[in-house]
This record gives sequence, structure tokens and C-alpha cells, in this order.
Amino acid sequence: MMSNQIGSLVVAQQPSAVPTLARPFPIGAGKDRFGFGFQIETAPVAEKGMRSVGSLSWGGIYNTHFWIDPRRQIVVVVLMQLLPYYDEASLKIVRGFEHLVYQQLR
Repeated sequence: MMSNQIGSLVVAQQPSAVPTLARPFPIGAGKDRFGFGFQIETAPVAEKGMRSVGSLSWGGIYNTHFWIDPRRQIVVVVLMQLLPYYDEASLKIVRGFEHLVYQQLR
């Protein structure tokens, strides 16, 4: 589940068919890969102090997000009940929380 299962393909940004339900997603589009059930971080996040290469992640339509960072030995879950998926405000919360978590691990 933690290894690339799509070869040289990369995760593509998914367009929104219904903007009130979801915005284009995911974070990592254009660089990440997929295992069995998880998006795999394949290159460092552009912003320093974020999840490690090899981290696994997924999100749900109501802005529920989680990631597993095996290198740092942490699991993070951020749960919201908010539409649309990938709403700008919800992404600020997820990325802001990620910054705070990794800041504490230094």
C-alpha cells in the first residue's frame, strides 16, 4: 500500500464538475503517485517544514484529511464538515495545522 502502483504516471489535478461540491484537487497534483489507497508524496513539498517524502495521504469530500508520515512516525487527522471540498479556507486550516505540527517536531 505504501509503494507506487502507477509507474511513471503522476496524480493529475481533478477538475470540478460541481464547484459548490468540490474545487479542483488534490495538493500534490503534478508530482505525487498512488499506492493501493493512498496518495504518496514523491517530492518535497515546496514549503519547508511540511510532510516528508514517502508520506501517505487522502481526503474526503467534506474536507476530512489525513496523512501518515512514516519517516517522522506521525499520523495526523484533520476533520471538518464543510463544503466545497478543497475550499480555500479549509486548505488554509489543513496547511496551517501541518505547519504547526512539523514546527513542534524540529
